[in-house]
Amino acid sequence: MIIFEHTVPTLMIWMGLLAAVALGAYSAWRFAPRMRAILIIGGLHLLFLLILAWCLLLPGSRKVETHTLKPRFVVALDTSVSMLLSPSENISNRWSIARDILELPWTRSVAAECEIDVYAFNSEVASKIPLAEAIELTPDGKSTLLRDALQKITGRYAGMNVAGGLVLSDGLDTREAFDEWAAEARPFRLYTARLEPDSIWEIEPDIRVDAVHTPRRVTVDWQSELKAVISGQGTKGRAVNVQLYKDGTLQQETPTQIPDDGGSRQVNFALTHDEIGVFTYRVVAPPVPGESNTNDNEYAVSVQVIDAKNRLIYVEGPPRWESKYLKRALQANEQVTPLIFVQGPGGKPLSFGPVGSMTADLTDQQLAFFKIVILGNLDAEEIGEQRARNLVQFVETGGSLVLLGGTKGWSKQGFPATSLKKILPVKSYGGKTEEGEFPVSLTDEGRTHQAFAGDPELWDIIPPVLSVFPRAVPSRAARALVSVQTTTGEQPIILTQRYGQGKVVAVFTDSLWKWKLHPDAIDTRPYQRFWDQLISWMLPEEDELAKDKLEIFADKETVVLGEEIKVSARLGGDEQEGNVTVRCKVELPDGSKAPFSMRPEVVTTASGKVYPGFVMNYEAILPGLHTVMATATVGGNPLNSDPISFFVKPFSPESVPRAVNNEVLKTLARTSGGRFFEDQESLNDALSSLRFAQIEDEVSTYRSLWQLPWVIACLIAIATITWIVRKINNMP
Repeated sequence: MIIFEHTVPTLMIWMGLLAAVALGAYSAWRFAPRMRAILIIGGLHLLFLLILAWCLLLPGSRKVETHTLKPRFVVALDTSVSMLLSPSENISNRWSIARDILELPWTRSVAAECEIDVYAFNSEVASKIPLAEAIELTPDGKSTLLRDALQKITGRYAGMNVAGGLVLSDGLDTREAFDEWAAEARPFRLYTARLEPDSIWEIEPDIRVDAVHTPRRVTVDWQSELKAVISGQGTKGRAVNVQLYKDGTLQQETPTQIPDDGGSRQVNFALTHDEIGVFTYRVVAPPVPGESNTNDNEYAVSVQVIDAKNRLIYVEGPPRWESKYLKRALQANEQVTPLIFVQGPGGKPLSFGPVGSMTADLTDQQLAFFKIVILGNLDAEEIGEQRARNLVQFVETGGSLVLLGGTKGWSKQGFPATSLKKILPVKSYGGKTEEGEFPVSLTDEGRTHQAFAGDPELWDIIPPVLSVFPRAVPSRAARALVSVQTTTGEQPIILTQRYGQGKVVAVFTDSLWKWKLHPDAIDTRPYQRFWDQLISWMLPEEDELAKDKLEIFADKETVVLGEEIKVSARLGGDEQEGNVTVRCKVELPDGSKAPFSMRPEVVTTASGKVYPGFVMNYEAILPGLHTVMATATVGGNPLNSDPISFFVKPFSPESVPRAVNNEVLKTLARTSGGRFFEDQESLNDALSSLRFAQIEDEVSTYRSLWQLPWVIACLIAIATITWIVRKINNMP
């Protein structure tokens, strides 16, 4: 099929060609001598004009081919050590059952209509491998991150035609303490299978402290919470008194009850921090009668209590999608200590974070404790004029304010109806929300702003938003960072400005949370990255890591024996000092100290920034709490980091004899629309009878027909022959 891509009208090209032919013919008839050479030259000129007209039409050939795209069928194969467990010698282990399933006839039936993609996983997800290679694998993973693995695998198939997936796993996740995660939404159906019978494990009395969760750095005079996950079996219904020790002194004791046939319970302890320092908290679950394995009955963490700095308060109206995801983003940010107030039933505030004596009143005295304030979807009456004046004074004296807003905050009875109007980064805006799907892009100022710096490729494609408060006109001192395309043109949705000594940010959409749910969000994390980097910019400059400051951090807080942990350090400032040597000491649980040299290497902080730094890899050889401190010498002056700690479990969760978690597998199948199979026969029958919809895709191939060597050669040849004929006939 020949197509023409010229932009000049065809009629004009033909009129030009006819005019050139007519002019040439008239000139030859009127002025040229009557001889054969003139006829030859005229013919050559006509041929030249025809080829030139062909080039002006910009011809090309397009070939359209239809390809049939097979759907994908994904297999997630657990290769952790726990797959080798079996309740008795007479019963095949889980790995044998999984391999048998992969060798059933269903694989041939599905492969005839689908592409079968197999991924092995344990603590990491391996690359895609053929089915035959998967059967020959050996399960040797020291941990299983089932939730993370499923998120990564399903994330790779966003927008693709996936017929379904088979998860061959024992359902055990060594990181997740509870099983609620299994009910998360999945982009395609998941099929799961029973890998061992129910209730055949011999129950031995055992109590374990599986995990302890608590903020590792808190502010003095604030409160925090320590959550311990206690699990076990064979308790015969007896209560277990879980004990909390602080630096060896018993602080609290809370009873809990573990089901006799096994289960987990969460025990919460309230912590108060009335002095600065580093303190060790140890959670102990006393052994139950008959328990022989007692090396996993305690767990220790260290908590650093620091002076008040980098506190953030977020005040919101009733819960909404934006507050749900922003709360998680703030709690995941290591630069600030967030305190969050959300309006609960009856207008009663619900708090999250170390409340202490703080309220949502935002008095002058309370605001003095904070560096950043975020106001959610509140109208003028809910904000109150006194709180508004306090916030204006807070910004003038160096605080940072985010006006997150919403349908109430950006209405005429919202922020502009209070004293906050004087610090808004807009002159005016439309109060009514526009809803749709609006493409998002950074402005020129946004591309250079700290909130979007560090990874240009990440922000080349920004997920769309679903709402915009339109017609925002920036004030003279404001900077528009992000804009959207609407039916009425480009509209700014994120604006900033400096006011007094502080900073103000206004967000003219209530759907930034969509960035969290984008298919690529698992890998790119645009929502978390935006808030982390925006908060970093909003913190006062004196809180940046000073050049005489040494920071140290680890890639995990809990490891098991034989596992490796990566400890990183960096000096303050954007550029690394030359000829700097950094060493660190690891204090072992027995009190001895092991020195290590740290090698130069690029490190990535929690906010996603990349810096020159130093790295050390440490293999855990002793169970218990380890403390690490780094030391550097710069310009003859020694620098010491604050200490960090990590806990080494005395056992690998993968090696603990325990039953398959069939409830997780059933939930995965049910919530994704798949099916849980009780036996291999039903699995084989069901998967063999699946029918798959194939997609036909048209592929166009294009080739230019005027930019060809022979066309250029013809034009040159015609010009050359014309010149030769003229010279042979002594024509000028």
